[in-house]
Amino acid sequence: MILVTGATGNVGSQIVNQLLTKGHRVRVFTRDAAKVAHLGNRVELTLGDFTQPDTFAQAVTGVEAVFMMNGALDGALFRQLMAIVKQQGSPRVVFLSSLFAADRGLRIGQLHKDKEDALRESGLPYAIMRAGGFMTNTYQWIGTIKAEGVVYNAMGSGPTAPIDPEDIAAVAVHALTELTLPETLFEVTGGTLLTAPEKVNILAKYLGKPIRTIDVAPEIAVQGLLSNGIPPHVATALGQSFTAIREGRANQLTDTVQRVTGRPPRSFDAWAQTHASRFA
Repeated sequence: MILVTGATGNVGSQIVNQLLTKGHRVRVFTRDAAKVAHLGNRVELTLGDFTQPDTFAQAVTGVEAVFMMNGALDGALFRQLMAIVKQQGSPRVVFLSSLFAADRGLRIGQLHKDKEDALRESGLPYAIMRAGGFMTNTYQWIGTIKAEGVVYNAMGSGPTAPIDPEDIAAVAVHALTELTLPETLFEVTGGTLLTAPEKVNILAKYLGKPIRTIDVAPEIAVQGLLSNGIPPHVATALGQSFTAIREGRANQLTDTVQRVTGRPPRSFDAWAQTHASRFA
């Protein structure tokens, strides 16, 4: 049995699907049963919340591996949850982190690195997946593309290697299910460096209409996040990451997907062609 937290998210939902396809037994931990109702009896369901550790303890009972998201967990609570996992027979924990964890000067990197360190210190068998920017992050542009035909870009011309959550999930499934795992750190990116304007142009191609890119300062983007209800500490951390990308500090490419799965990561072009209707 493999426990998947964050099972309704972009990565977690793909992990569930891929595990089921491979014939593994899956348990999901969620606050809202309705969000996983489509899975029916294909999975076991445990209702609960990380802030109620007793419900998490029920979820990890008898599992062989656990997929953990970072979420909004603070360091102390994460350590408590890892202690609970260890009490349940020390199943392997696969933790979804960020490439920014290598940059402790960034708040968002520190938030991930602190949890990585807690996992390393826990004595649990583990694997850490540092992922680059998700292709699905472009869904944040849907509103202004539909309303104005515009993307407001706080990342300048800084390149990143966006990755399809399905590819992140494929590496995570490998880490969750392999009996022996010589690696404990997987740095996962897409296969091509792209700037935000280049991604916008690709989307425009499949939408069949022009989309303008308007540069904005990271500070302006942070104000927009705050006005949309994003907590101040999260908005500030994201603003720092926008600046890091503008400065070229996120231009990392890895061969992890190819090496682990035997196939290249999906291109942003192919992803955009499949999902363009969401932006229309």
